[in-house]
Parts: sequence; C-alpha cells; structure tokens
Amino acid sequence: MSLEFRLRLRVWALVAMLSALLLVPAHEARCESIRGEGDFEFYLDIASLPAGPQGTLQLLQIAVPTKELRYIDEAGTYTALVRFSVTIQSKDAVIHKKTFQLKDTRDAMPQVKDLSAFLYAIDSCSVDPGRYRLTVKVEDLQRRKRTLLGLIHRSYLSSTVKDAAIEVQEFPPNALALADPILVWGFDRNGRFIPNPMQIYGLRKDTLSVYVQATLPEPVTADSLTVHLVLNKETGETMGDELFKVPVRGNRSAFLKTVDLSTYSAGSYRVAVEARTDAGSYAAAGKDFTVVWELLNWQKPMRDILVEARILLHNKEFREFEQMTLGEQEAYMKSFWKKLDPTPQTAVNETYNKFVARVRYADEHFGDFTRGALTDRGFIYIRLGPPNDIINKPLPHNREDLYEGIDKVMTDYKIVDDSYSSFSSPKQVKDVRPLIVSPEKQRATRGLVGSDVGSFEVWGYNVRGDPILVDDKGMTVAQGLRFLFLDKDGIGAYHLVGSSEDMTKGGPE
Repeated sequence: MSLEFRLRLRVWALVAMLSALLLVPAHEARCESIRGEGDFEFYLDIASLPAGPQGTLQLLQIAVPTKELRYIDEAGTYTALVRFSVTIQSKDAVIHKKTFQLKDTRDAMPQVKDLSAFLYAIDSCSVDPGRYRLTVKVEDLQRRKRTLLGLIHRSYLSSTVKDAAIEVQEFPPNALALADPILVWGFDRNGRFIPNPMQIYGLRKDTLSVYVQATLPEPVTADSLTVHLVLNKETGETMGDELFKVPVRGNRSAFLKTVDLSTYSAGSYRVAVEARTDAGSYAAAGKDFTVVWELLNWQKPMRDILVEARILLHNKEFREFEQMTLGEQEAYMKSFWKKLDPTPQTAVNETYNKFVARVRYADEHFGDFTRGALTDRGFIYIRLGPPNDIINKPLPHNREDLYEGIDKVMTDYKIVDDSYSSFSSPKQVKDVRPLIVSPEKQRATRGLVGSDVGSFEVWGYNVRGDPILVDDKGMTVAQGLRFLFLDKDGIGAYHLVGSSEDMTKGGPE
C-alpha cells in the first residue's frame, strides 16, 4: 500500500472520527458493560446489528461467572440451572419479552474461581431504532431464598438489571452499515465464539478478540473493505493501529481480529473500527474494554471491591471510584496500597495483608443482618484494629429507663454524643451477599442475642490503637479513645452512638 494512500486514509479517518465526536452526546461516547446486582453478579452487553429492511437486530449477551452459581451432583454429573427473563420497553409498551432457562452440565465441579469461567446466554430481537428501557433478571434455580416469603412464593436467589437505558442505533439503507463490535472471549467445542459481555481482559485472557459485521447498501458492490482498527487509552493516547482489507461476499462482510494485550497496563481502553469502500462509503463503530492484571480483582466480586473502597476512601474519593472501570479501579488501588507499604522493597505488603485479615475477622464476628465488615463495630475494628479492652453490660428491661441508662453510660465513660458522623460505617454501600449465622454462633459472639434485654459495648483504645490509614493515626487523643456501641433491642445489632473524641473536626467531606 502506497504512502500517499495511507496518508489519505488517515485524513478521512480523522475527519470521520471528529465528526462522530461532534454528533454523539458525551454521555453516549462510552459503551460500558452493564452489571447485574442482587444475590450474585452477572454481566450484560448489548449490540446493534443491521437487519435489512426489517430494522435493527438488537443482540443481548449475558455472562454469569460459574463461581456465582450452585452446581448439584446428580449421579456423577454436576448441574447448574439458571432462568433468564428479558424485557424491552418503549415508554409503557412492551416491545420484547422472553423467559428461558439454561442447564449447564459438567463432569466435574467448576475449578476456576474467578471471572474466566462463566455460563453465557444470547438473546436477540428486531426493533426499530430509538431509546428503550431494558430489564434483565437472572435466577439461580438451585438456590431457594432462605426466608419465609421465599419458601412460600418459591423465590430463588437472583440478580437484576432494572430499567437500563439503551439506544438502538439506526442503519440508513443507503449507507455502509457497521455493527457494534462484539468482544469475544474464546471459542466453544463447536467452533462458535464465546462473547465477553464483561469486557475484561488481562490476567486470564491477554488477547483481545473483536468481531465486526458490515453491510453494503443495494446496489453498491465491492470486492473488499478497507478497515482501520485503532486501540486508544481513555486518555486518548493511541496504543496501536492496523490497516487491512477484508473480503465482501454479496453485500456483507465480517471479520474477527485479535490484538496482543500483554504489554498493556491496567486501565480502560477503546477499540475503534473504521471501514471504507473504494467508492467512498464510510462507517465507524467502537467498544470499550478494560485490562486487569491483579489476581484478587479476578477473584473478588465487584461488590467486595466497592465495600473495601468504601471503608478506606473519603466520600468524594469513593464517588469517583464508583464510576471507574475495573481496570481503572485496579490501577487506583494499586497506587493506594503502594503508598501504605512499609517494605516496598519486598513482594509482601504487610499493611494490605493486615487489612484483609481484619475484614475477614469482622465478617466472621460482627455480622448481624448486615455483612460484618459493614457494621459499625466491623468498620472501627478494620480502621483502628482490635480494642485494648471491651466492656459489655446489659441495659435495663424497662424501656422507659433505656435513654436514662444510655446517658449514664456516656457520662461514666466520657462519651460525646453524635460525635461519630464522619467516622461511622459505610452503610450506603449495599451488600447483597447472603449471611447466615447460626443461633449458637450468635450467642457465642454477641452474648445476649435473642433476649429482650438490650446491651452495650464500650471499646477502649490506648492512645491510638493500630490504624490502617495515615489519616487515622493523628486522630485520637493522648489519653486514649472510646467508642460506645448500643444493641437496644437485644438482637445483636450494635450501632455506634458516640465516642470520646469529636471525629467530625477536620473530617473528610
């Protein structure tokens, strides 16, 4: 290919790209994977494909990590049973509604405990271009909800994407049509590609595979299309590009392109695809993806990553963290923990290991109806470490004397009322992992659980405890620090009601 032709190609590609950026609203510039929330996680990706005069074919790809599903041993085979419900609405009208089940049978239990193994489903429908609301519900039919209503109504553990806004693009009949790129994870035993709705690559798959379809308008004919594939970082820096031709059969063309990502750092990227005929017809499309290298980020559900971030970050920082992709979050947290590593010359980060151990302890010992790490006691334990002493006493039976008793406790232990607002546990993080605690364990860890007698705990720290974060090390006074936790109903749900130091002074936003 001549240098002159390459220069001309880059010029029209740049002009087309700038035009597309001017025409597309900022909130539509990125096309991220949609994540289901509930009792487990699943990932959803959507793609618009040209469907001739019938309109646009809307493709829905759903992936559920096998580590999230329950497999039951049935005579030596292991089976998971999942139900999918899909609804597409336009205002008040239902455009598409479908329910179907998938049964996954294996000779052995799935061994991969991360995002690299999943059960996937594909659904499609022909719809007119426009804006719609999409709801997808995924149910694990092997796990019944452990509640009375769940048993009565035969409810199962489930996760949902509810009323997600989607836009089905229009493919003009007289122009070259380029479908949304489809990210591919691999191929099954029949040679069919496995989609990657998670849009995640890196540690478990360091090769990006992208599948693209193109349709030429009638009566335009061409033997081939010239394709320009560009990979950009979120900052706009070009990481690589490739120029190649693909054949056209009839009026259709399709290709699968692979790119080695082994040298790409963790973060967000975009693959942009531009196609052109020799006669000058042009079309462009793109898809975002993220690169993740840390093993823990492949193993942990997103909800756990958010919980950890909420415990560690100030409110403003956490709001920004929530909007990041998994790759961006990995890069952020890697930098965060690197600053706290007391021995950066070694492969072990002692501060991070301490944090993980405390989260595990809090989950095991402080959970009530909430995950232990998200309770008030769990939050304080993770941030400041084990208290030097714990005082646990019952409150009066007579509820009329309850507040008088609390006042006496606060006076005796020099507790400042309402002084904990910026240091209280991150309850705005919704933890959806089911937590089942036996009555025996409750009694062993909480004393008066199950009685009608409330109780309180006072945690005392000598000087400053053992804080994880630098900000907390200068927060306690020289004579020590005390926290008052109250279980006013006697059910083991302790809530922070005060501390011996005003934590709101100079606290984070």
